[in-house]
Amino acid sequence: MALSMTKNGSDPGSAQGWTVRLIVGTILMAMVLEALSLGTSMVSIGLPDILKAFPTTQGGWLTTVYFLVGAVCAPLLGKTADLYGKRRVLLITMMVSGVGALICAVAPNFTILLIGRVLQGPILATLSLIPSFVRDIYPPKQAAFAASITVTGMGAFSLAAPTVIGWLLANYGFRGMFLFDAIWTLGLCVAIWVTLPESKMRREAKPDLLGGLILAGAVLPVMLYVSMGRTWGWLEASPLLLIGIALGFLFVRHTRNANEPIINLSLFRRKPLVFVAFAGAISYSISASIYQLIPLLAMTSKDNGGTYGLGLNTIEFSGIATPKQLATVIGGVVIGFLLARGRNPRIFLTLGVALFATALISLALAHDTFATVMIGSLLLGLAGGVSNAAIPNLVMRATPVGDQGSTAGTVQLCTTGASSILPVVMFAVLAPYMMAAPEGGVFYQDQGITMWLWISAAICVVALVVGATVLRERRGESFEEFSVNSPNPASDTADGVAPPAADLEANKI
Repeated sequence: MALSMTKNGSDPGSAQGWTVRLIVGTILMAMVLEALSLGTSMVSIGLPDILKAFPTTQGGWLTTVYFLVGAVCAPLLGKTADLYGKRRVLLITMMVSGVGALICAVAPNFTILLIGRVLQGPILATLSLIPSFVRDIYPPKQAAFAASITVTGMGAFSLAAPTVIGWLLANYGFRGMFLFDAIWTLGLCVAIWVTLPESKMRREAKPDLLGGLILAGAVLPVMLYVSMGRTWGWLEASPLLLIGIALGFLFVRHTRNANEPIINLSLFRRKPLVFVAFAGAISYSISASIYQLIPLLAMTSKDNGGTYGLGLNTIEFSGIATPKQLATVIGGVVIGFLLARGRNPRIFLTLGVALFATALISLALAHDTFATVMIGSLLLGLAGGVSNAAIPNLVMRATPVGDQGSTAGTVQLCTTGASSILPVVMFAVLAPYMMAAPEGGVFYQDQGITMWLWISAAICVVALVVGATVLRERRGESFEEFSVNSPNPASDTADGVAPPAADLEANKI
């Protein structure tokens, strides 16, 4: 299906180089992803205050439903953005999330609070919507840089998040926390609407509603199984997994027969897209698991840890956490500059996975002093920044503009799903090494922690080997749908027509 072009006012991408409008737009979209970061972290920090107001044993659902809804919405909203306009879908997503935050702020009971969190969940899809939107309306060089900055900018808010959320909780309670999130999200919604134009790209097709329902039905039970299997029992919850797998097969069959499927699976015969989905999932899932391990290394007391444990309190731990986040931001900015100069993002995603492997090996060999934990943490932060900056650019590079939203959303589904699974696996590995602390609570023996560090390093090494062999791009197999050397934005140069089957066949895995 070809794309239609619509005129919606002046396009900032029509001017070559950075303009005030482009700079402001980049800042605004980076702030949207800071809202995503806020929505992710504030519940974990504010949970004790929430449970005082609504005593319940089900507090974990406030985070679970947020990620479940976000994972399901990413590919669905991505496809909708290809059909109806990326800015429109981005703004609607932000409005729904802002309303969800308002509902949480005024919730009279836990059920209404949970409904509010469900409505907040779709904002996770902005992680793929924003780079797709940037590709359409920015000049290519500025698009490559902005896509990196908006995604890696999430690390910046983490520097101040505990302080900001703590101040809101202390002065206004958890309701003030959600109200701040609502004002932030809805305010940015208005600012983006005023500042940035709509993408001109449209798919001339009807939405695949049946495919969307089947996809949601396949993803939701699998994510629920992963999220709650440890609580409910893996065997008892296994019907959820079987239902998800069965619907997954049904979805693939439906997609092959649909004229305009919710996900163009034929594009994932391209090695660059398989590589970014695979390596991106490794990168995000390693981050999600190991980032939870660093506080254990730093805040466990030496009396409990024995051969590890720095015994830091939360304030002292910021001396490790803050430099790590700075490394993430710096890594993203540097890679953004290099990508804007035409470097292949595949190189940097590979570098990011290699940095993760280096950090994990370093920590596995030594994690008993402040210096060794700090070095490992800095390498992890740098690895995250490099990987996060490369992923959206690699998706842009290998995806036709008309499929950008749905493909980016599908890649996000892979990364989100992997990020949900690997931490569960980590704690299952650590479980036999869990010990009761004399002062209350639990800690993990060094043997279990070291074992997981080596397992994680091995996962990264395997990813590097697969990338260099099975998923290696050989001559004639590289797709470059997006290039910083193009003189115009994608919306001015691309027709969005899917590549012929012969081209796809040439790049079969």
